[in-house]
Amino acid sequence: MEAMRTILAVLALVVVLLTAASGYVWLNYDAVVAMVLKPQTVATGDISEKSFGLVTPDGKRFVLGDLEGALSSFKPSADGSSRPLVLFVHGFGPDPDGEFGLYTMGELAKGADADVLMFNWPSWISMTQFPVLNAKAASERLITLLQDMAKLRAPGKALENRPVMIVGHSMAGEVFRHVGEAAPDLPGGLISRILFAVPETALPDHRLWMEKLGFAKEIFVFVNADDPALQVTTRMYNTARLGRTLTNLDGSAEPLARNANYILLDPESWRHYFFVSGQRSEAIDQIFADILKNGSAALSNDYLRTEPAVNVFVVVGPGAEGS
Repeated sequence: MEAMRTILAVLALVVVLLTAASGYVWLNYDAVVAMVLKPQTVATGDISEKSFGLVTPDGKRFVLGDLEGALSSFKPSADGSSRPLVLFVHGFGPDPDGEFGLYTMGELAKGADADVLMFNWPSWISMTQFPVLNAKAASERLITLLQDMAKLRAPGKALENRPVMIVGHSMAGEVFRHVGEAAPDLPGGLISRILFAVPETALPDHRLWMEKLGFAKEIFVFVNADDPALQVTTRMYNTARLGRTLTNLDGSAEPLARNANYILLDPESWRHYFFVSGQRSEAIDQIFADILKNGSAALSNDYLRTEPAVNVFVVVGPGAEGS
């Protein structure tokens, strides 16, 4: 009987310890993950042109050089006209062109009443490596793709008079940092607008590269202080992240890009894919779709409150805690 009491006591202690450990991990998951995940330092040997490509919401895949083929795969609208095009640049993670990625593109297509094309890049190495070098390699291919788009703006070509928008999620921010730093010779107004959804890149000095994205008529940066993924990278780099805050870790305000508008979702929720249906509030749902479709005209939306800085707005309304 005494032995049974001892066994039960030990089991109870184990349960308590496991509960405490799991509670610690839950409350400090960003610190725990940051101890494991580190920035990539060596280029992976298996990166090739086959690692990059274009993907449509129905799962069709094309090589990067076949932009015309990808565009021709879309069905015309009911009146025979071409819909706007959204280029979706995904972030960190395995299988970006898997089921959830295709679903995400489908949601973007519905929100913008547009065709959606994914720029697929090797965003995953392992649980321990953050693919920063792959992001730089992706930026070089993305510049080439944008140059191809510029050629298709010519009369009679597939993108003549067709609005093109870009949605860059999370680590796409790092991809575009390299694009901006490369300062590619692209025609002004090539892209109607870029929407950066919680961009994973450093906050300090971001305006220096963002202001070089002159090929985009408008830029919008969506910021969520509660974003769980960017909490991890904040710890990993010990540097404020653009998609999480506009204030540096020392409390100083970061100078903002003059060609961008900043949309503060916080305090919103812990969801990293806030722009996917079912992952966001009613207010954010409407704001994101409205900005994607209409650009700066949507900044007068009733669900946006202007901050003292002329290019900073806060989401208010149904489902927004800051209302």
